[in-house]
Amino acid sequence: MSSPSLFPPSLQRLGSWAHRFLGEALGDGDLAVDLTAGNGHDTLFLWQQVAPSGEVVAFDLQEEALVSCQRRLTEAAVPLSPTPAAGSVSLVAESHENLEGYLTRPPRAVIANLGYLPGSHSSLATEASTSVAALTSALDLLAGGGRLAVTVYSLHPGAAQEAAAVTALFSSLSPNEWETLQLQLPNRKTPPSLLMARKR
Repeated sequence: MSSPSLFPPSLQRLGSWAHRFLGEALGDGDLAVDLTAGNGHDTLFLWQQVAPSGEVVAFDLQEEALVSCQRRLTEAAVPLSPTPAAGSVSLVAESHENLEGYLTRPPRAVIANLGYLPGSHSSLATEASTSVAALTSALDLLAGGGRLAVTVYSLHPGAAQEAAAVTALFSSLSPNEWETLQLQLPNRKTPPSLLMARKR
């Protein structure tokens, strides 16, 4: 009998790698954070890992994204709360750099997809300054053994600067305190990359 594969069905689905990495650290009752709610795929995944008594807080500045995320969660019968609370998901219309004010305890996992909302205009995208501020806060706030996964996309204005700033942040992490990994797609033009960190 063969053992389950360690690899996702497509090696180039960076979201699958991020989910596997974060899923190993999560269980019922944990707190998880989605810094970019978008269409809700990651938010729903996080909830499925921490349900029924855990908590997910998801951030997005775009009303379109929050509506789409809420629709996906509602269809999946996910309990929603207007403010962060155990046993629910809360959607926050706020910049992810302000996440500290919405967390009740250290999160076990944080995820972010940097770029623009799929299907929307690329001019409405994340920016290096706020992304680095959010990720720096997330790294500081993570529980011991907690994990951060960031997918950096490359097609929006300022993407190169954002990717360089995020990579520099991960490169600056002390190896005594952090384990880090970067996955890239070398045979694609302007590919995204996935950066992951685990707090020791």
